[in-house]
Amino acid sequence: MQNEHTLPCLTAFEEHHNDLLRFFTHKLGCRDLAADCTQDTYMHLVRMRPSIDVQNPRAFLFRVAANLAVDNLRKLRTRRGALSIEPPPEETASPAPSAEDTLDAKQRVAQLEVAMRELSPKCRRALLLNRLEGKTHREIADSLKVSESMVAKYIVQALRHCRARLHPEESTR
Repeated sequence: MQNEHTLPCLTAFEEHHNDLLRFFTHKLGCRDLAADCTQDTYMHLVRMRPSIDVQNPRAFLFRVAANLAVDNLRKLRTRRGALSIEPPPEETASPAPSAEDTLDAKQRVAQLEVAMRELSPKCRRALLLNRLEGKTHREIADSLKVSESMVAKYIVQALRHCRARLHPEESTR
């Protein structure tokens, strides 16, 4: 199972075994878990694909170790969360919008519909083609038989009009 690429890594493992153990103990806060992770690092090196060309075995060794430490910390957090004796918070935020938010959204949609009906047909069409259908100014210009600069003016005009209808307090500033 070993190959010429794993030998330098296994040699680095032997040379830095104590450093790895200290590294894991520091990261994980538990000597027993550190010993397990050190062993996992060795097993990872032994199973390494032959196609991996390691230029710096010590750096590679500690990169493998760091990845294993992160994986183990994630597992620990997940287990601690699952084993927590704390009851879940009573007031958890509901993913559903409140009745007030729903009503507000419906009112804003109705205001937007009114604002869109107030636009000229070409202005409304330019905005819808651009924002809903993702058409370019060139494509809209061809469709409406106007220049690209006119399309840009239509879109700006439509956006200003809709913004003024939805936020009248801002248009008086």
